[in-house]
Amino acid sequence: MIKELEELAVFDPIQFVEYVSSLEKDAELTLLEIGTSLFPLMKLRKNNFNYLFSLPFSLYSCLNSNVTPAEIVSSIKQLKSDSLTINFPPFSNILDKEAMKIAQENKCELSINSCHIVNTDRSIEAIVGSFNSTRKKHIKRYQKAGQLNVFQTTDPKYFEEYYNLYLDSVNRWGENIIGYSKTLIANLHNVPGIRMWVAEFEGKVISAMICIYHKEHVFDWLAASIINEDLKKLYAPVAVQYEVIRDASESGLEYVNMGASVNLAGVSDFKDSWGASEHKTYTFNKQARLFKIAKKIVTNLKKNRS
Repeated sequence: MIKELEELAVFDPIQFVEYVSSLEKDAELTLLEIGTSLFPLMKLRKNNFNYLFSLPFSLYSCLNSNVTPAEIVSSIKQLKSDSLTINFPPFSNILDKEAMKIAQENKCELSINSCHIVNTDRSIEAIVGSFNSTRKKHIKRYQKAGQLNVFQTTDPKYFEEYYNLYLDSVNRWGENIIGYSKTLIANLHNVPGIRMWVAEFEGKVISAMICIYHKEHVFDWLAASIINEDLKKLYAPVAVQYEVIRDASESGLEYVNMGASVNLAGVSDFKDSWGASEHKTYTFNKQARLFKIAKKIVTNLKKNRS
């Protein structure tokens, strides 16, 4: 059974970063004006260090032909911080050679990653035709069984319940993955343009995904599921992802950004099975010398304790 919300609120990157900042201790929104565009950044103070970073989707509405990636990096770099992270989403019109030049000129470290994009500006039948055979089979089994209740929601109780699923997923991903706070997750329902897709079985949430809807696309931000053999046959993660794609197609959105795979082969294979194409993303990092030393000391202390 599919239940859907009637109206789609407009996501505002500036409002989102401001909201995230308000929920994180010692964090604040910083707005940087470059040309005619305002770039939202989150400034966080932790352990006597200042962190400055752009969230992956916060640049979507700001990137245009009047502001070059080089100008963005150069301008943000001038803001005082001990640790700087600038994320450029797909379709940022950057080439590897240009990105490397920008990094060199601004003395930044460059990470070239990729995200998976499913084009949804076509019928759901055409989209499903691009899925691999395994994915098609699992979708048919989910639909035929009819055991899952799949829907999108902004109900606060689901965001509260989601956190345990999310925390379990973070723990599975590894110690190098930094999770969001429970307060932030539980309050995301207040942000326009953010929705959760849920798969329930016998009244219990077994898979869910928090999505950001902005202009012509939807961003699969945070996904989590209960992983065990008894529930595996229900294909709940498949059901959630399929309904997100189906809804995007029927709502006239251009694409679903399934996000990065964080170098996890299993996650990458899952996204490939949906006929998604890979698009490069670029992250520029810059850290003060003292910050690097402190980070190295903390890392060594953790290793010695383990």
